[in-house]
Amino acid sequence: MSLSIGQALGRGTRRTLSVSGVVLFVAILVYQIVLVGTVNTVIVNSLPPNVSTADVGSVGFSFPIPTGVAAVVGIGSILFGTAAFLVATRLLSRDLSALGSIPPSLLGYRFVRAFLSTLVVSLVLAVVIPIGLVFLLVPGLFLAVSFQFAIFAVGVEDCGPVAALRRSWELATGNRWRLFGLLALITVVAVVASIPGTAVSLVDPTAGQLVSLFVNSVVAIVMYGIIADAFVQLREGPTVEPVSGGAAI
Repeated sequence: MSLSIGQALGRGTRRTLSVSGVVLFVAILVYQIVLVGTVNTVIVNSLPPNVSTADVGSVGFSFPIPTGVAAVVGIGSILFGTAAFLVATRLLSRDLSALGSIPPSLLGYRFVRAFLSTLVVSLVLAVVIPIGLVFLLVPGLFLAVSFQFAIFAVGVEDCGPVAALRRSWELATGNRWRLFGLLALITVVAVVASIPGTAVSLVDPTAGQLVSLFVNSVVAIVMYGIIADAFVQLREGPTVEPVSGGAAI
């Protein structure tokens, strides 16, 4: 099946403007604020006592907590973010008419197994794709396009890590140029959208970071909605089944 980029953009955006999309946007925004805040906190706490207030302020916003606590909270935020993106695959891949509801049974179905598989897939891609981009740009882009559906395969089709990577590769086959064009368009939009945050940072680093995190969250959820629609267009096969009474995806 051929991917329709226009349909992915149009219907993917509609997916993000639903109740499910708004809830996921809030979750992603919270995750990013907590993660960046804790990283900034570790940096600020590590600065020498004689550092000026202006230099401390240039780091951005931070939390009044010890370094150890910040590190633990930061790790927790990464796990929360991983869970949020897993949930996003299940919610945004449903029929458009179902996106006004968030069935608990759908979210909870084999969640621990899916969460662990998502962690493994994310770690693999976090290593493999940057290596490909650093040493040879084309292989890195090829891998990024080929494996972009891996987490969707985990969340929606209940695949394990290896099966998810294979499934994503299979879905991308025959559509890699279209998928590359879709990702390139999203990347351009993300770069343009980052300009306001960068501009504000020149005046106020804290405000600039918050603006950037808000924009990044918008871009992230829209991107997930678009990829979800591309996934729905290309996929065939079984979906996960809720434990009891929820809507299937």
